Amino acid sequence: MTMILYGGTVSPFVMRPVLAARAKGHDLDPVAFEGGIKSDAYRALSPMAKMPLLVDGDFALPESQPITDYIDDVLAGPRLLPADPRAAAATRLLVRIADLYLVPHLGGVFRSRENPEGVPAAMAGLAEALGHLEHFRNAGDSFAVGDSVTQADCALIPLFFFFDVFDKSLHTGALVAARPGLAAWWARAKASDLGARCIAEQSAGLKAMRGG
Repeated sequence: MTMILYGGTVSPFVMRPVLAARAKGHDLDPVAFEGGIKSDAYRALSPMAKMPLLVDGDFALPESQPITDYIDDVLAGPRLLPADPRAAAATRLLVRIADLYLVPHLGGVFRSRENPEGVPAAMAGLAEALGHLEHFRNAGDSFAVGDSVTQADCALIPLFFFFDVFDKSLHTGALVAARPGLAAWWARAKASDLGARCIAEQSAGLKAMRGG
């Protein structure tokens, strides 16, 4: 495989396409870009200067979800977008809810030390986002959608990692526990090979980022 994915394992946006590749039977472990993502060389590939960035030969593709879609299209293995139109739409919707409603409020949790005043609003926003996810998925599904891994699982697993990370200080785990269907999915997801490996790598990356 000629693909190179630039980024770090802490980032849920980097781990999304990593999980997608693994779910299809391929390893696409992220690597750091020599010189960093703000370097001229990196900006020449992606002027947004953010991660992840996928380079496949002479093709450079930024942004987590387009990368995930591309991986799903070009790599051999099970499709991560269901063939059924309604299931496919549900998968896209969960990813969209995560990106638009969950991610912005996770930022408030990340900034809890420097901006504690923003925590209540962030927690309320996270609870609302989890409610949206709970509403639009079938609580009886084994995976995020249906009975096999989809792009929704690849997007949600590395985000839900942070609910466990911040549980000790902010009790974020209670937000998930309040949504029984979602809590049951998360318990299964993090116990799976795909989820457990992701969590281990994000944990190691977070520990390294914090200086051990």
